[in-house]
Amino acid sequence: MNLASILRCHADSHGDKTAIEFHDIRISYLELWQRLQGYAAYLHERGIGPGDRVGLALKEHPSHLILHYALARIGAVILPLDQRWTSTEKAGAAAAFKAKLLILEEDADTPAGHETLRLNQDLQQADPARLPAIPDHPDLALLISLSSGTTGRPKGALVTHGQMYQRFVSQWVTIGLNSRDRFLALTPMFFGAGRSFSMAFLAAGATVIIEPPPHEPEQLVAAVNKSGATATFMVPTQLRGLLPLHKDGLLLPRLEKLLISGAALHPPEAGEIRRRVNPGIIGYYASSEGGGISVLNTDEFDDYSHTAGRATFRTEVQIVDGGDRPVKPGETGRLRYRGPGVADRFIDADGTERATVQGGWFYPGDLAEKTAGGHIILRGRDKDVINRGGVNVYPAEVEAVLMQLPAIREAAVVGEASEKFGQTVTAFIVADKAISPDALNRHCRQRLAPYKVPSRYVSLDQLPEKASGKLDKQALVKETLKKTCGQTIFNQADNDSLLK
Repeated sequence: MNLASILRCHADSHGDKTAIEFHDIRISYLELWQRLQGYAAYLHERGIGPGDRVGLALKEHPSHLILHYALARIGAVILPLDQRWTSTEKAGAAAAFKAKLLILEEDADTPAGHETLRLNQDLQQADPARLPAIPDHPDLALLISLSSGTTGRPKGALVTHGQMYQRFVSQWVTIGLNSRDRFLALTPMFFGAGRSFSMAFLAAGATVIIEPPPHEPEQLVAAVNKSGATATFMVPTQLRGLLPLHKDGLLLPRLEKLLISGAALHPPEAGEIRRRVNPGIIGYYASSEGGGISVLNTDEFDDYSHTAGRATFRTEVQIVDGGDRPVKPGETGRLRYRGPGVADRFIDADGTERATVQGGWFYPGDLAEKTAGGHIILRGRDKDVINRGGVNVYPAEVEAVLMQLPAIREAAVVGEASEKFGQTVTAFIVADKAISPDALNRHCRQRLAPYKVPSRYVSLDQLPEKASGKLDKQALVKETLKKTCGQTIFNQADNDSLLK
């Protein structure tokens, strides 16, 4: 199994079909295969072979996507690097993960101490006749899928060709990706979802349309509608930015699949997006280490929008207690899962390789519960749980209650240090209009146990985000220590009665 072999089959069977669109450029599957082979041959001549790690620090364009498969063709390992990083950051990641070569944009700074190739300057295409046979072992390493630990230092799962193929199969079966789709790639390929979906649609024989970020809401709507895309992927922050644009009719009427991942959509906003943006939203819960965990399909949103859906194809999900014993339906515990797409090797920021799974299971660090019907309800990150006076408070539950208020556009809940209780509950909100402290407090007290009611509400113009578009809760935790961020609109003094 080598993923590049799939594209060779597409070139043989429907070589004239458009594989990639980029502005006015159209690349057929036959042309794609020829460029892939040319890049692979040149890299082979430069001494890159099976197991060698190659960093890709590139912008969003066809060559970036093609190089993923060119490296796969010769058995090399893809190391995704954010082209926006400084040369020092790139050098640090390249050293940690022992990259043999870095491929950079022509105008990028050179990371010290590393061999580099410049796209459009140094990187050429060579005669593929000299290429060796395609290495096709399923356990051949393909990708170091990066994530960040609590220290912020990068670490990565070592994903094989076989595991990535199984992730593609899961997406094809569970979500329904197919060769008739036109997928609009709006997010950087450095990030897992942007890369995985783009590669999976190509492997399915679909057309991938590359629309480089950043996008203002108006630009995003215009790009989607002009492209004729049947499918695209967005993070919730992008979708929330579209809601103020709504007038009459759907903003994105032609989409069949609007894939959402990276963070949860609360039920009220999911309903608004379906009515005003596009009804075909599909929730996708995944991790960089194991790919898709669960999917909430379009026809389930009416009844199950408070959940992350059910397990993807061939993925087994369990909720367990501290002793790794499965808990009953409706009880909260640690989520673990296993399946053929889960990576079993991990590389930390010091280059040390270790197993990712425990007894065949991978623990992504999320707390959840599972209904009797198999739907997964996420309760937050294990490290984000607030311990207030010895009682656990799950931020997602409080956030969902706050989001029931129509004026609140976004909400995030974190723990704040308290001498009396250990931690208290602090809520950050982004609202379309001012909300009185009494209204906030009354709303929460009617729907939450007293110990879950926030002790402090802070109004912000916007919530901090990571480069991927995900909420940066660590930044909020730091802000609670400053006591000066935003506008504190309610501060409930610690009171023993709140625990009753």
